[in-house]
Amino acid sequence: MSEEIIYPSIDLFLYDLKDGLGQEQSKIDQNCRNFCKKIYGDLDEQSFEEKYTQFQKYQNIDVDVIELLDTRIRQFPSPLDGYYYPLQIGDTYALQVNDSGKRDVNGRYNDERQNIKDEPFLKLKQEITQHISGQTGTIGQTWLLWGKLTSQKNDAEIEEIAQKCYTQIVSNYDWKRDLIGKGKLESGTIFELWYTPQNLGVNGKEFWEKFRQESHHVLIWLFPDNISPDDMRKRVQSVYYEFLRLWQYRHKVVWSYYQSRSQKTLLKKEYVEIQPSIKQASELPKLLQTNSLKLSKLQETLSANLINLSDYTIALNYLENQNRTIQLNLDNYKSRLAEMQKKYAGSDLKFLQTFSDGEIYAKKYQRQVEADLANLNPGLTLLENLNSTVQGIIDLEQTKSDRALDNTIALAGIGLAISGITATAISAKQPPVTSYKDFSFLGSPTFVWSMIFSAPFLIPLVFRLLYRFFRLFR
Repeated sequence: MSEEIIYPSIDLFLYDLKDGLGQEQSKIDQNCRNFCKKIYGDLDEQSFEEKYTQFQKYQNIDVDVIELLDTRIRQFPSPLDGYYYPLQIGDTYALQVNDSGKRDVNGRYNDERQNIKDEPFLKLKQEITQHISGQTGTIGQTWLLWGKLTSQKNDAEIEEIAQKCYTQIVSNYDWKRDLIGKGKLESGTIFELWYTPQNLGVNGKEFWEKFRQESHHVLIWLFPDNISPDDMRKRVQSVYYEFLRLWQYRHKVVWSYYQSRSQKTLLKKEYVEIQPSIKQASELPKLLQTNSLKLSKLQETLSANLINLSDYTIALNYLENQNRTIQLNLDNYKSRLAEMQKKYAGSDLKFLQTFSDGEIYAKKYQRQVEADLANLNPGLTLLENLNSTVQGIIDLEQTKSDRALDNTIALAGIGLAISGITATAISAKQPPVTSYKDFSFLGSPTFVWSMIFSAPFLIPLVFRLLYRFFRLFR
């Protein structure tokens, strides 16, 4: 017996980052442009720029939720039964794309029965993908499949139909592996599934780029046969906004977790790079005892360590920011879900708590990032202490050299003063020089006595200056 469904429909909830931490204005503008293309990618260049400018004007408005279109939604061209609904929610762009196929010849909803074997959901997904130019959400996306059954079914039969719908959305499907849970919402049976690709063969930012394209978060919502199509549509529409906000928080948690993996990789790399400096610092006491320290080498080490410290601090701050983002959005997810459970009191939404309260999803993400921070924070303290030690030794050596130079200059001053007094006293008894070409004064008693009195001070001065010069620059 073939299975049929009435008014099969798909909604895509897609999320893009509007402005990330530390992003320059050019990158923020590019984020806006990329999001706008998902809605107006079919327009000519001039028309697109007008729409893009309209989106841009909301960039710096600090309001929780902004509808980006004056008309609220943009309808698909006739006879297609679908639309775009873009929003700006804080630092995120959110887009709902709805598609229910084609209307009938009179422009009315197509409520005819469709055979599931004809893969109606696959066709709808392909239409939506084409409408958004094949792009995915930079933060994440959720697919919602829904429709009305044609006859009364028990729970096992409903789940079997849901499985057939799921195979039309995910190519690498495994119902038991991907199923998170099921429940009841507005008299319909709803399933939540999440396919998360593994072993993608890449790390860091490249991992997320590939992960977000292959990952599929899917909900399948099947209504009983005793509800009219119009009533079903109204019930689904009443939940749209709740879903828009709930999935935003969910995807922010997942996105932040995988961003933290990239930061962890960077921090581990930075920690490896400072190991030579740590080894060098352990040898400083021996060099001090043997008076083998070279200030120029120490200054080079300090310069390199300061760069490492800066890079490590920035990466650690980003990791801490991702930790806060996970916590904030997880709390918001729980609060939004609690409000939904009150609003739809006759429903069973406990399955949606699996993501927030289960041990293998958000809780695991949170614990992992907190553990990473605990493990990597000491690296910052180590770098700071290392730099302080090197700087202290440099200051000590410079102080010793400066004191020696001061003593040398004082001795030289005494020598010059004495030689000056001597020269003055003796010159009083000598005849004046009659010509600038007259070098006879070199053999005069005045010059000789001056040099005799200055020599004990000038000779050590010369040697001290030469020693200090070569010690600083060797």
